Amino acid sequence: MELSNINAAYGLCDSLYGITPDENEFEDLALTAWNRIGTKHTRLYKFEGSVKNHVLELPCNVSLIESVHVPVPDAQVTSNTSNFPWENIWIESYIDRVPRFKNPYFQSGKLVKYDEGNEELYFANNYPKVLVVYHGVIEDEDQMPLVNEKELFAIATFVAYASLYKEGIKKRDVNVMKLAQTLKEEWLRACNAARISEHLTQNDMDAILDAKTSWNRKSYGKSYKPHL
Repeated sequence: MELSNINAAYGLCDSLYGITPDENEFEDLALTAWNRIGTKHTRLYKFEGSVKNHVLELPCNVSLIESVHVPVPDAQVTSNTSNFPWENIWIESYIDRVPRFKNPYFQSGKLVKYDEGNEELYFANNYPKVLVVYHGVIEDEDQMPLVNEKELFAIATFVAYASLYKEGIKKRDVNVMKLAQTLKEEWLRACNAARISEHLTQNDMDAILDAKTSWNRKSYGKSYKPHL
């Protein structure tokens, strides 16, 4: 799936509707439309930092945190005759070698507890090194989100509608307001279309057919899957 720069919606407004948005307002309007659509293209990121004053600042593109680790083997003392679990640490380090190269979510080390808020993580201790695995929004070099073709069309329609509506309010022009209302209806249709995935997987189709009766293939409230 090819993603485009959200700023391409600026030229699309003029190409589709003959409206040139205010350059000072375009970015805010585009991000407002993007947030209303609600679809975010993300990938897995890894962020390393140090906790100072019990606080770790997160990158601005964080969408969902997967895990938080400190580089300490997750080993515990099970005997009161040993002061430090050297043997357990060696075993844990050996076990960590295999999934480290097979599972992208896996990170060696101990999972730590935290609280999240205001684009920050809060810890009980000041850790010198913390690794955060998170799903982050795919952005360009200007930290603007990348969008697909349907989202780009919806954003351009919203910017055109908002610009025309503002112009109608300023000029007290009823005809312009009617045109803005037409663009609003077009924006609502484009927004709904942008929320639908461009590709439905077999799992998605199975979930849809589970909710309906479809040519005796599936029946609502019944399952024909084998019991293992």
